[in-house]
Amino acid sequence: MENPESAVEGKNNAVPISRPGLVTILALGVLIITILNLLRLVLSITNWDFLNSWPEVSPWYMVLTGLVWSLTGSLVFWGLWTAKKWAPKLMVAVSLTYALYYWLDHIFLINHPTGGVAGTQSILLPVNWRFAAGVTVFCLVYIAWTLNRSRVNAYFNQEGSMVDPVL
Repeated sequence: MENPESAVEGKNNAVPISRPGLVTILALGVLIITILNLLRLVLSITNWDFLNSWPEVSPWYMVLTGLVWSLTGSLVFWGLWTAKKWAPKLMVAVSLTYALYYWLDHIFLINHPTGGVAGTQSILLPVNWRFAAGVTVFCLVYIAWTLNRSRVNAYFNQEGSMVDPVL
């Protein structure tokens, strides 16, 4: 009878590192944003006539941004969930790009009141800009902090770079 260990010669027998809770939270956050953008895509298509009646933004913008962020978010989620080595760098690039997109979208495309004191104060910034800025900074800091943890680095740099071989 052959020794089962000899059948696996040449392969790394190290136990894979389980997904850290911080990465799970990060991945679930990406999944939530991905689902919201998928809803944006679907609702933009189903409500095309209504959106087309708005003079400010083309329905194409809504559909294309929903599609781009749904596909991008799906790729980032998959990379985080399956411990791909490229996932942390992509997460940083996508999070910075998404934050820039969010703020440009809110500054230039959201309707802002332009009359009175409220209009003067919010010509460019949305009404809740302080809260939105705080959430943006918190999320970017959380992402940077999470991706710099030693256990998270070990998770993404393990041999095979996939936690669940079934996936």
